[in-house]
Amino acid sequence: MFVRNFLGLSLVGLLVSAPPVNHPQTGKTKVESSPQLQAVTFPPTTSRGAPSRTRGAGSRGPCNPIIKQELSNLTVVVPENNIGTTVSPNPNIYLYVPKSSKRKAEFALFDWTNRVREPIYKIGLSLPDSAGIIKVSLPKTVELKPNNTYIWHFGIVCDPDNRSLDFYINSLLERTTLKPETEDKLKELQEKPLDQAKLYAESSVWSETITTLEKSRVANPNAWRELLKSVGLGDYADIQIFDCCQEIKPAKR
Repeated sequence: MFVRNFLGLSLVGLLVSAPPVNHPQTGKTKVESSPQLQAVTFPPTTSRGAPSRTRGAGSRGPCNPIIKQELSNLTVVVPENNIGTTVSPNPNIYLYVPKSSKRKAEFALFDWTNRVREPIYKIGLSLPDSAGIIKVSLPKTVELKPNNTYIWHFGIVCDPDNRSLDFYINSLLERTTLKPETEDKLKELQEKPLDQAKLYAESSVWSETITTLEKSRVANPNAWRELLKSVGLGDYADIQIFDCCQEIKPAKR
């Protein structure tokens, strides 16, 4: 019942608002660029009426599960327009979740293009003990259609008996396509994740850009840091990432 009410509210709200590092050379000595110093940046985006990518800790009135901390907002790790683009039928979704006294959450995905009110995917989750960026990996049973837009919802369950009090956030997800020549070039770069990430970024494909860098961020911390900085999320660059999360199985009846 809650996700149905949520989608109805989201539809109304969205309809109303629908609006390589070069080192100097000294003399004859050529300084090579270190892979660790290479930067990957995402191009600027324009607002298209998506909801805010942050949700303040005090925004849910009587239900405030967030323990005081420096980064206390639920935050979607996407460009500033809060629209994540992908070329995958089942991409990864990243969001920052502050440390909370509540441990249960719910993730739901809706078909926004066709205004389908029932979620095409929904799962209950058990949150980590500490604050961090969590990665929600959509399963292969989810098939995002090319050129379709989806809206996903993530809510911390504050009161299981009153889901309207959930501390939640939502974001848009669009599946796009790449030019054939770009796809061919990406295949050539399979052993070069930084170059792959740059090409995805140049094509304005967010999910594959961040996923490619997240897999190699230990080896290329500067590239990861510069990517988040380029979308205004530099403060989150050194935060732990969790593969989210332990699934909460429905109780047997």
